Amino acid sequence: MSKWLASIQSLEEAQLLLADLPDILDMKNPSKGALGALTVDIVAQVVTLVEGRCQTSATIGDLPMQADLISSAMIEMAGTGVDYIKIGLFPDDSLLGCITDLADTISKLKVPVIAVVFADKTPKEDIIPQLKTSGFNGVMVDTAIKNGLHLLDHWDRLKLIDFVKKVQQQEMLCGLAGALRYEDIQLLQPLTADYLGFRSALCHQRQRTATIDLALVKRIQQAIHQQAEAVTTASA
Repeated sequence: MSKWLASIQSLEEAQLLLADLPDILDMKNPSKGALGALTVDIVAQVVTLVEGRCQTSATIGDLPMQADLISSAMIEMAGTGVDYIKIGLFPDDSLLGCITDLADTISKLKVPVIAVVFADKTPKEDIIPQLKTSGFNGVMVDTAIKNGLHLLDHWDRLKLIDFVKKVQQQEMLCGLAGALRYEDIQLLQPLTADYLGFRSALCHQRQRTATIDLALVKRIQQAIHQQAEAVTTASA
């Protein structure tokens, strides 16, 4: 059964969700790219506000594939007390070397690190085994270019099944995101990814930089739970 992740962009949005918290409360700044980062102060405030009532994650920004820059950002974000740190991995000639060089920092962090790859900017190499070797705790797929296209515009069901299988064979967490819609839940829930991630579907007119709408949050949350029950019943 897939759990669900809701991305927020402010302390105020975290306060809005306190009565209906997702399984993972994710923190990022959508006005600064696919994985734009909030300040460590805001992330720390949200972690304190949530008080462990759900898990939390935070991005570190759309950074170049340079291990020293990424390591510094990971270490700083780890100090907030967040449960997971998310790192975007973009196609680059130095990508594999960067992943290898991050292993030392990841091994010293007490916070699990999630790699984010992009369905519209997929690395040429199969990096999933290397991510496992370097100590990443999970892999999620997202979309890098936020132009109204969603995950299923880039990857079909068979490719998503293969992705989930490869990640889970490495015993890592697997997540699916990328402008996911309400209507995608029925198709994606049976794929058994560990979680499905939402931002634009929680906002008015699917504008990811707009403020979260509680009615849309409840709609997604209800659909996740209903579809999970349907999958469980069908497999019983």
